Amino acid sequence: MIQAVVSIARMHHIRSRAKFRRLQHCAETAPVSGIAKSGKPGVLVFHGTNDAVATFLAGVRSLRYLDFHHVATRPFDSTQPPLSTKPGFQEVTDTKKVMEALEAIGLKDWFRSEMGLGRRKPDP
Repeated sequence: MIQAVVSIARMHHIRSRAKFRRLQHCAETAPVSGIAKSGKPGVLVFHGTNDAVATFLAGVRSLRYLDFHHVATRPFDSTQPPLSTKPGFQEVTDTKKVMEALEAIGLKDWFRSEMGLGRRKPDP
């Protein structure tokens, strides 16, 4: 049985169109699909088979970006709606859009935990 997984990766930034195109090409080739938050920081949340995710990560590492970090991977319930229905990335410019998409598939808390985005405690 082929297992689907979902992964998080982060980068210092995704500002140039050329960088986004190279990431998109790696995603389409792997194939994985998901969301790419452009700007600073750059965040990628993507899903596919174990092999597809490994292929994507190897492809991006071969681009030799200095600040590319694979943060986490976990099993993805294929009965959940996907982040995107076609290979490649849907680009967003706001972390709020990433959070909304992840909340819709029940992965918001996992993302927050893995990215170190703990809830702020109210001031006393």
